[in-house]
Amino acid sequence: MISWIPAAPVEAASTVNATTFGNAINPVIVNIVDPIIEFMFALAVVVFAYGVLKLIWGGEDDRKQAKASMLSGVIGIFIMMAAWGIVYLVSNTVKQF
Repeated sequence: MISWIPAAPVEAASTVNATTFGNAINPVIVNIVDPIIEFMFALAVVVFAYGVLKLIWGGEDDRKQAKASMLSGVIGIFIMMAAWGIVYLVSNTVKQF
């Protein structure tokens, strides 16, 4: 009878030490990913503020474009908050091992 389960357990060719991986990935997150997220968050706030200013000082023609800018800014802020949370979760999860 042919068995689909191997007779002896197959071990991985190389094992990864989770602590070493956590120590290696944490500087990448802190020095590269976090500044990118912070910059994109600031950009979303600027887009929202631009929309608010355009809504206040713009004429009737600029009202629709101002609302679109404000909506884009709010969506960008929520996306960056979610990305920040995911990066924080992954970073803390990796550090624990």
